[in-house]
Amino acid sequence: MPVIAPTPTTPEYPLVVFDAEGREVAEADGSALSESVAARIAAGGVTDVVLLCHGWLDALADAESAYHAWLETAHPLAWPGPVPPLVIGAHWPSTPLATGEPPDVPAELEAHLADGTLATAVANAGSDIADFLSFWTMRQRAITLGSSPTGLARLVSRVFSAGSAAGGTGIRLHLVGHSLGCIALSGALSAAGAAQGPHAATLFLAQAAESSWAFSARAPFLTGGTGKYHAVVDEGLVDGALVATRSTHDEALGVWYRLGMEFVLQRSYAAAAPGQPARAAAIGAEGLGFDPSVPTAGVLPPLVPGATHFALAAGHQYSIDGSALIASHADVDHIEIARLFFEAVAVVTGGRSPTPR
Repeated sequence: MPVIAPTPTTPEYPLVVFDAEGREVAEADGSALSESVAARIAAGGVTDVVLLCHGWLDALADAESAYHAWLETAHPLAWPGPVPPLVIGAHWPSTPLATGEPPDVPAELEAHLADGTLATAVANAGSDIADFLSFWTMRQRAITLGSSPTGLARLVSRVFSAGSAAGGTGIRLHLVGHSLGCIALSGALSAAGAAQGPHAATLFLAQAAESSWAFSARAPFLTGGTGKYHAVVDEGLVDGALVATRSTHDEALGVWYRLGMEFVLQRSYAAAAPGQPARAAAIGAEGLGFDPSVPTAGVLPPLVPGATHFALAAGHQYSIDGSALIASHADVDHIEIARLFFEAVAVVTGGRSPTPR
């Protein structure tokens, strides 16, 4: 995929494309765009990199449109660092039905489909069974994208390595995910960060379609007894702030994710502990959960229209209720969310809080 051309309100950026198996798709000349990106960083002059990863039901054109909207919304804000960042977009095929591909049925769901209990539960929730199956098929694809040695983890590793090659203090990498893209970024950071040593500067999760307990050191109700990406917090793989939005209006997470956790992974929707998210909850629905409690985890005041300042600290993890702004799973294009991200960036850049240009 060629580099996406700049517009008056958005920067030029490379869009790295991956296939359904989590492998980077070669450019027309056989080269890997991630290598070109690494060479650009290694040449020097780049201090910050922002890696964007979209979520469910985004074809290539949809991903470009989403990234354009996010970048355009953030354009009025001054980047809180010495120079503007290098932006990288990632695209993965998250629209199986758009190409006529039949939805895969997770083995755990087959019996429930056969006896009709799953279809009944989905219908009672006012949802469509094809959409539900697509969501859960794409969840597994996002996990693969994050963990594949030729996928997103390799791109993250190349950014880290190129930053070291450029000299100085290396590169500050800011990860921004939406929906199932948050799973992919969490997996890539867990794999690349632990292996390479460098850490992400910021991890920003907009309506994350991943378990509320993904970063918990103890979750006996999950497979393995821990959160899948607990190393992110346990090993301190985010030097700055980990920030996650949530909304009570997110039907995809409040309904489809919950039903999937109940049927696919046999998790109860009961609360894991007083004041904590449910065992089957998604981050974008109920926020972050930790067991044992993490002293650095906190809840920010609700994200409301016109919000301009957020008290964030390095090495901390934050949930923020965006219900006053976020009306649906895909409704994350708001200047207040951009300000929140920029203020998270300012934690590690030492820059001022985001202000209009």
